[in-house]
Amino acid sequence: MTRPFRGIFAIAQTPFDGDSNLLWDDFERECDFIARSGAHGFVWPVMASEFTVVSYPERMEGVRRAVDVVAGRIPVVIGVADTTQDAAVRLAAEAGRVGADAVITMPPWHTKMADNDAILAYYRAVAEAAGVPVFIQNCDPPLGSALAARFLADLCREIPLVQYVKEEKHPIGHSVSELIALADDSLKGVFSGASCYWLISEHKRGAAGNMPGCFIPDVDARIWDLLEEGKVTEAREAHKAKMVLEYAVRGMPPRMGKKMVLVRRGVFSHAAGRYGANTPLDETDLAELEYAMGCVAPYFAV
Repeated sequence: MTRPFRGIFAIAQTPFDGDSNLLWDDFERECDFIARSGAHGFVWPVMASEFTVVSYPERMEGVRRAVDVVAGRIPVVIGVADTTQDAAVRLAAEAGRVGADAVITMPPWHTKMADNDAILAYYRAVAEAAGVPVFIQNCDPPLGSALAARFLADLCREIPLVQYVKEEKHPIGHSVSELIALADDSLKGVFSGASCYWLISEHKRGAAGNMPGCFIPDVDARIWDLLEEGKVTEAREAHKAKMVLEYAVRGMPPRMGKKMVLVRRGVFSHAAGRYGANTPLDETDLAELEYAMGCVAPYFAV
């Protein structure tokens, strides 16, 4: 029997240069960084990966590279969400073919599905194509559909391979508790997101893990491991240090702060987005980043 997924499943960011080229050497270095960090799983490409600006051929190439580089050290979960069911099914089939351990998807985010029957058919088609466990990503609009907890539990009962939910519907902690209370053992685990902001309370509520965007996966994994060991006071101290950096990057141009952390940690060569999303950090940003990284550096493991 496959061991249930549990812990910190870090979401790889997608590295670009200033001309919007995807940097495959940086991506492979990030895959290895996550696998060595103590993280319990790897995820790509989803919202934290800027998946909406990654082309279909790039997604296929990235899936193959991720599976090859991670090389079985931790589970690989591949994001297959797209604008249509047909596209998601093709992505799911390729993910299963190349050796992904699971896939994750929300209902098509561009063409909203009409009713629950259509969503059920969508997840059934994805599961059949992938042949591996499926995570439902449940988040608020505009990209998400904010599915009700009872319906999520029903999806897991109806489709054997739909076994996990990444719950991001606010308030996230309450959504996690509600889903766990309504589900049976067909639901193998509820993960959350939001960069582990509320990881301690979610762990108390019975969450199986979290999927944060990658920039300090070693710190997030350390906090989780401390919680699993019952060392809540130590986990809180580590979490307080983490949040200094989280708040610092939140005040910077979108994604640039977290990508600059990866530059400073020797993982990325550039801190850039794609198609004009490249507002540079200024001197004040960089000074704040330096201070905040110093606060959390004692918890770095790689």
